Amino acid sequence: MTKPRQRWRPISLMPAFKFAIGSAAETAHTQAENMRLAIDQPDLIDRMELTRMRLVYEDTAQQVDMCREQLKRWCGECTTPEQVKALERLAGIVKQWADDTRLVRDAIDTLLHEG
Repeated sequence: MTKPRQRWRPISLMPAFKFAIGSAAETAHTQAENMRLAIDQPDLIDRMELTRMRLVYEDTAQQVDMCREQLKRWCGECTTPEQVKALERLAGIVKQWADDTRLVRDAIDTLLHEG
């Protein structure tokens, strides 16, 4: 899978970025919880679906990395204490998103290797 070209966003778009990232992070969290349950029931998800999920979450991992790069850029642009606090909250959301994405990918790999 090729890495998409990064498009840098101005810091003024941080609220919209936070909304989008928050939604993606919630989805990954829910999927991570579902995959924890699926590990105990390896026949619950067929190999085709697991393979599709692997592709989706490989793409998600790239998106997480791109978001981290965006956050690094914004760190250099922060001009107000409010922006710094908002960026710290957003970094926490991205970290949770990354952790949940990794959990999903690990569970997929485990299930694929058991089958």
